[in-house]
Amino acid sequence: MNGRILIIEDDVSFGTMLHKWFERNEFSVHLSSSMSAAQQYIVSDKIDIILSDLRLPDGDGILLLEWLKQQALDIPVIIMTGYGEVQTAVAAIKLGASDFLEKPVNPTVLKQKIESAFASSSSSQKKAPKQAKKLLKPSRATVRGKSPSLEQMYSHIDLVAPTQMAVMITGESGTGKEHVARLIHEKSARADGPFIAVDCGALSMELAPSELFGHKKGSFTSAIEDKTGFFWEANGGTLFLDEVGNLPYGVQMQLLRALQEKKIRPVGTANDLEVDVRILTATNENLEKAIAGGTFREDLYHRLNEFMIKVPPLRESVADIRLYAEFFLSEANIELDRNVTRISPDALKKLERYPWPGNLRELRNVIRRSVLFAKDEAITPESLPLLPERSGNDADTAPQPLHAAPEDEKQRILTALEKSNGNKSLAARLLQIDRKTLYNKIHLYNIEM
Repeated sequence: MNGRILIIEDDVSFGTMLHKWFERNEFSVHLSSSMSAAQQYIVSDKIDIILSDLRLPDGDGILLLEWLKQQALDIPVIIMTGYGEVQTAVAAIKLGASDFLEKPVNPTVLKQKIESAFASSSSSQKKAPKQAKKLLKPSRATVRGKSPSLEQMYSHIDLVAPTQMAVMITGESGTGKEHVARLIHEKSARADGPFIAVDCGALSMELAPSELFGHKKGSFTSAIEDKTGFFWEANGGTLFLDEVGNLPYGVQMQLLRALQEKKIRPVGTANDLEVDVRILTATNENLEKAIAGGTFREDLYHRLNEFMIKVPPLRESVADIRLYAEFFLSEANIELDRNVTRISPDALKKLERYPWPGNLRELRNVIRRSVLFAKDEAITPESLPLLPERSGNDADTAPQPLHAAPEDEKQRILTALEKSNGNKSLAARLLQIDRKTLYNKIHLYNIEM
C-alpha cells in the first residue's frame, strides 16, 4: 500500500470515482460524505492524507482545518475546489492546508499533489498561493454549440465584449455562465489582465467587505495581516461576481459605491484606492422578484445590468447534445485514463430524450460516470445512469425553479428535498439553483435534514 487516504466528499458519484482511482493506484482509502463522519474516522484510525471538498453539508474545509488544529493533528489536507473558489482555497492554505486541487480533477495533477503532500515542506506550502493566479487564467478547451439560441448568445458576446459595459449573465444552474464570463474577458481589451471570480454565496455579511475591498492589519480580530481584496486583485482586468443574488444586502450599498466612484476603501483605512475593474455578474435567480421582496437593491441591479446575456438551457439545444457529449467523452478519457471511443446510437437517443435539469454540468457528470462504467469502447444504455425521458406530466422530475416570493421559498425547498429523497444535488437541480445556494437557503430557513 502507498498510504492511507481519507476522502471527504458528499457527491457520491464523484467520491466513488476518486475512491476507485486511489484503489487502482494501491492506496488504502476511506470515503466519508460529511465532516462529522470524517471526524469520527480520523480519531479512530491513522490517516496519512485528507482530500476534502471545500463545501460539505455540515461544514467546510476551513472548519475541518480549525478542528484538526484543536485536536493537535498534523495531517496534510488537500482542499478540492470548484471554479470560482480558488481565493477561498488560498485562505485555506494560510490556515494550514497543504495544497488545493481544482475540479474537474486531472489524474496526473492529483498524483502530483498526493506525492507532494507526502513529501510536504513549509517551502512548498508557501508557493501554493502563487498557483492560484495561474489556475485563474482562461486556458480550458471548450466546444461551441450550434443551435440558433446559442448562436444568438455568441453574437451578443462578440458585440459586448469589446465595450466596458457591465454584463449580467442569466441562466439555469449548470448552463455555463462562468464560461460565458471568461469568453467576454478573453475577447475584451482586458484579456491580458487578471480574471478574478468570486462566489457571492460564500461571502458572509461579516467578511464580505474585507474579501471584496481588502483590510488593514489589526482592523478586526482575525485581521492578522494586510489583505488586498478581490477588487484590487482584479485591477486592470475583470471581476466576475457569480450568483450575485446571494450577496448580503448590507454589502450591496458598498458595492454600488465602488462601481459608481471606481474607488474602494479597505476596512480599517481612511483612504480610497482608485480601481479600474470591469464587472461581470451571473445569477440563476429572478432578481426583479428579489427587488420586490426587498432582498436586492434596485439601483445596484440597474448598475450591474447594462447588458444582459441569457444562457439557454440544454433542453433548448437538443441538436447540440451529441456535440457536447463527444467533447465530454474526450475530456473524461484523459481524466480517467480510459479509451472509450464512441457513444452508441441507442445511448445517444436516451441522452437526447432526457430533459437535463442540471444542464451541461449534469451532462458532463453523466458522461464521466458512463466512461468509468463502460465495459468496452462504447457508451451504451447499460453504462448510463437512469435518465427518465421527457414527459409533459412528470411533475417529480420536472424542474421547479426557486423564483418565488420569500414566503414560498421554504416550501419549494422542502418539496424538492422530499422528491429527491434528501439528495441535495438532485434537489438543487430541481430548483434550478447550484448546490451552494441550496445549502445557504437550508441554513437561512433552519431546515433540519
